[in-house]
Amino acid sequence: MRVTDVVTGHYMKQGDQIQITLEAVDVADNRTLWRDTMTVAAPDLIAMRSEITAKVRQGLVPALGAGAGMGEAATHPKNEEAYDLYLRSIALPHDPQPNKDAIAMLERAVGLDPAYAPAWAYLGVRYHYDGAYATGAGAMLDRSDAALERAISLDPNYILAAAWLITNRVDTSHLAQAYQDAKALVERHPENSQAHFALAYVLRYGGAMEESAHECDAALSLDSGSFMLRSCALTFDQLGNYARAMDFLQLDAGSLWAANVLVPHYVRDGKLAQAKEVLQKFADQPRSQLMLACLENPSSADLPSLARKEADTRLADRDAEPRYVVAGNLLFCGQKDLAVQLVKSAIAGHYCAYAGLQNDSIWAKLRGTPEFAELLAAAKQCRDDFLAQRSQPVH
Repeated sequence: MRVTDVVTGHYMKQGDQIQITLEAVDVADNRTLWRDTMTVAAPDLIAMRSEITAKVRQGLVPALGAGAGMGEAATHPKNEEAYDLYLRSIALPHDPQPNKDAIAMLERAVGLDPAYAPAWAYLGVRYHYDGAYATGAGAMLDRSDAALERAISLDPNYILAAAWLITNRVDTSHLAQAYQDAKALVERHPENSQAHFALAYVLRYGGAMEESAHECDAALSLDSGSFMLRSCALTFDQLGNYARAMDFLQLDAGSLWAANVLVPHYVRDGKLAQAKEVLQKFADQPRSQLMLACLENPSSADLPSLARKEADTRLADRDAEPRYVVAGNLLFCGQKDLAVQLVKSAIAGHYCAYAGLQNDSIWAKLRGTPEFAELLAAAKQCRDDFLAQRSQPVH
């Protein structure tokens, strides 16, 4: 794993007490750098959190050679039930139904403890998932912005909330401002994976794909297990680097989102049986219907209506990226006119897919046509405008 130290621990419950042991081990010498044990009342999660935090700051952080610059969080949980709900919500999956369950838990949590920034931040994340990938649509995306802004008002240094708010604003085409905010966030916190991911996200929309890939790589090197980095797969798709894209898809293996992106990967490689297998696992999901019908019966009379329905859904989405992604599926299924319409709409929405149109094999059927030349020119202009505007003062 190429790590220098491993932090591990265990707990044991005895009656109404929990004994927690933490340990840091130097990998090269196989020796214990630091070890501590604490005992707290089992029902008192807030006291447990405070004691663990204090032990980590006083003992573990210095033992690992880190400086004292680890900032103290600006807010702390004050309500036991709210904190319990917050912790439980983090463990829930992010597919549509469990995500709605997490929203209910977090809404209850912020109602009980409205001054705890992490609960607001994760509520903003969950609202985004509901708006982007379930039934919440624009209303939930607006709620996402509001929840993230509330988190930042409570803790101006909360990087997760700041990064997610930046990516939300990209979806509404505030590209130059988002770039400047993301660049500043990385400059303040070069050690933070989410900061690099936010910058990679903005750069992907702006068409600066090599720069986006660099930031994606930096984000993954800092946090190699975070599913939140998953959409970097779309950066490497546009570069035609499908193997690297798969590294990011595997961060979220088994989710509905990953399945929807994985299917075009298999299609590009000619692995149609694998694509169908993935789709069959999610056959009851609306987003699976078009590609499943296309793979099972390419001459099906239902394909045009399914394609039209999928295109209309994406055109109603305020985020431009899904239009570009779904357009590739439509082209594969023989729906060229709808595919062109979606790509044109994506570019008009400031998704500057110039690299993707050139490198991604999904567009092979379209290359050489007058429509493709028009799309390529528009995407190049979109990218060039972003590159020119990103360093200019934003009013």
